[in-house]
Amino acid sequence: MNMNTKKIIAAISALSLSAALLTACGGTDNNEENTSVSSETPAVSTEADTSETSETSEETEAPADSETDGADSENSGSANPLQPLMDAVLAVGEWPALMEVTDAQILSDFFLLNAENENYRNLIVYQCPMSSPMTEIIIIEADDAEAAKSDLEARRTKAIEQDAFYPNDVDVANASIVGTEGNYAYFILTANAADAEPALVEAIKAL
Repeated sequence: MNMNTKKIIAAISALSLSAALLTACGGTDNNEENTSVSSETPAVSTEADTSETSETSEETEAPADSETDGADSENSGSANPLQPLMDAVLAVGEWPALMEVTDAQILSDFFLLNAENENYRNLIVYQCPMSSPMTEIIIIEADDAEAAKSDLEARRTKAIEQDAFYPNDVDVANASIVGTEGNYAYFILTANAADAEPALVEAIKAL
């Protein structure tokens, strides 16, 4: 092989190597560009998804807030205006655990009181939820206190004749008190009714 042939072969090799390098560089650039594009695409998608999720979350949570506000409105209703009088009675002596009765059906069936009675301005009923000791306090603010007193006398009669099962309850029912003071009628059924009544009367007078 002569010198000229060697030079030609060397030149061809150099050109081939340069072409290979150029191809490799071009491939690298394309890969980097593709990589850049592919990495940016999910970012846009994620941002859009986040925006949609946020909007969906707001739409979903709105009704819940409305319901909560409604519940808060109901729970924030004013207390029974006769509660201070009830507290005055309960401040005298010792009492079993009492609960307020507000169910219209129970007031009618058990206590013989019509919660919708037009004569009643306000009504509050407390009762010991246990069968013994038999304890009740009823206070009615009425346009006609004497008519309200008649309603409470009917309740007292039922308590004595039907609701008192134990001997002690019979004695307490018989010693229960129905009375009036101003526009108020009351029924006190408890072992210390005689002590509780003056406290209630004084509280009514102090209004």
